[in-house]
Amino acid sequence: MNGIAVIVNILAALVGGGFGLMFRGKMKAHYQQLFLRVAGLGLMGVGAYEVIQHYFVIADEKLELTGSLLVLLAMVFGGLLGYLFGIHEALLKLGRKLSKKDEKEKAKEDARVQRLAQAVVVAAERGITPPKVPLLDRIPTYEMPAPLSQNLYADVFLMAVILLCGNSLLFSGVMADAMDGETTILFVKSGIDFVLCFLLAFIGGNGPLYAVIPMAFLELLLWLMCLAAPNFTIGFFTPTMSAQLLVIGAIITIVLGAHMAFGQKKVKAGNLLPAFLIPVFYYGIIFLVNLLIGSD
Repeated sequence: MNGIAVIVNILAALVGGGFGLMFRGKMKAHYQQLFLRVAGLGLMGVGAYEVIQHYFVIADEKLELTGSLLVLLAMVFGGLLGYLFGIHEALLKLGRKLSKKDEKEKAKEDARVQRLAQAVVVAAERGITPPKVPLLDRIPTYEMPAPLSQNLYADVFLMAVILLCGNSLLFSGVMADAMDGETTILFVKSGIDFVLCFLLAFIGGNGPLYAVIPMAFLELLLWLMCLAAPNFTIGFFTPTMSAQLLVIGAIITIVLGAHMAFGQKKVKAGNLLPAFLIPVFYYGIIFLVNLLIGSD
């Protein structure tokens, strides 16, 4: 129960985002958009693999679904709750507010482009060979097309929150670390989070660094719960419930990957986050009922 894997996961996301900021704006916007689309396709593949692994089982030489009704209800009612409370739009709104702190980067990039353009004009007036200005053909990162809204920074922040907090490995990884000292799952998640935070910060600013805060809160809260009440946690987070949370996280990952790869906006991934609460609420009632029956 040393929690080292949780700390590594948090640091990996922060370091990945930090490296992304260091290289931000160093590549043509066309290639940055290509990276975003490729990352989206990769997420769809990972999500599909998780769904197949945990949603389908072979029993008596037949392919069957496990817990399909509860997962379906979770996606429907979770999406409805997200729509009623406007979670997707609230996250985008928060991202827009945070983007105002990114104005310093915007001003620096404007000044850089202006200096380069001025150097070309001066060279033309003097009739000399203009200097090499490869940065002039790059769209400023804050003006790049945004797949979800009109604000790339807000989009990247929303994506980072969903990917870091809705990752299907979060619950299983923290519990494995806290209960059994098994760090493999969280180390795998750390590698994924490092790459994702690097790409998102590289494309759209420091939003992923802010998104690490809710992820760290969730992981530390779950880890402390495992530490303070291990029997309760094991009895509550059953293997069946954990598998269904994994499937829900995988479906949300597929939806977000479609956003990134194709700019698909009909299903708002942020509104699906409450789907995680439905199995928790359902099994919580069962757990309490069994507790009351057992106490009688």
